[in-house]
Amino acid sequence: MRAWIASVLVCLSLHSVAATEVSIIGDIGTISNYQQLLELKGGDPAKITDYRSAVSDRATVSLLLMVQALSLSSLNHSLVFTYSPNTGRSLREVKKGSVAVYQSDIWESEFDTSTYKSRAVIAKNTFEKGFYVKQGSALLEQDLKIEQLLDSQVALGKTWYQDIAQLEQIGFTKIKKLNRNQSLFGLLSKERISIAFLEFPNNSELAIYDQYGVFLPIPNYKVSFTQSRHFMVSKQHPSGKKIAEAIDQGLDILFSMGLVQKALEQSGVAQKRVENWQALTQTGE
Repeated sequence: MRAWIASVLVCLSLHSVAATEVSIIGDIGTISNYQQLLELKGGDPAKITDYRSAVSDRATVSLLLMVQALSLSSLNHSLVFTYSPNTGRSLREVKKGSVAVYQSDIWESEFDTSTYKSRAVIAKNTFEKGFYVKQGSALLEQDLKIEQLLDSQVALGKTWYQDIAQLEQIGFTKIKKLNRNQSLFGLLSKERISIAFLEFPNNSELAIYDQYGVFLPIPNYKVSFTQSRHFMVSKQHPSGKKIAEAIDQGLDILFSMGLVQKALEQSGVAQKRVENWQALTQTGE
């Protein structure tokens, strides 16, 4: 009997050692929201099929999709979360192999020879953003022409490089780039900036609710991004290759079940309420 017990303990120990540690780096807000979402939905990521919640923004749902993909793969793994103050720091840590995976989908232009790129989580020309103003802004009452919008100052984070590039290609010349310590919503609420470039949330008013107030999109105009978005895994990490393969294996299952599209819709990324809004192009037409 004792020999059998010892054998079982050895097997359990070997199984534990065999588990691949998947280190995921991201910001504390997204990881905290993910943990809240997981708790709200019962705690088992593999069983979640409804992504709606008060914390279900794109980054949070994207992280859940990544964890679900790993859960549905054949990789025996454990998860470890690492916090980073910003996206730039996170990507640097992934690219040098200090951690294995970035927390959510990222633009295809961010990938290089140091990283693996998953199949597209968000396809080209499907990721959209709008132009947000403070509730009660006069811009919501005007029949704003494209020329007027293009001549307006639009604010966004200075490290949102793809967003900046997309706006410049469209024809915006008055782009205000905010530092990390500048609160975009705080500046909007005080009318120190008039327009912010932001993702659409999934609610009937397309409203963003923040401690600084309520913010609404200028009707009828949106931007569709030409790049796709993918999960990033480090090639420099010792387990990077098998983690990347596991994520794609799980994503294939999630796509076949229709859960990726459902997640994108329920997080506001695939936003049906703006499907008839005019998508601004590189010519502004």
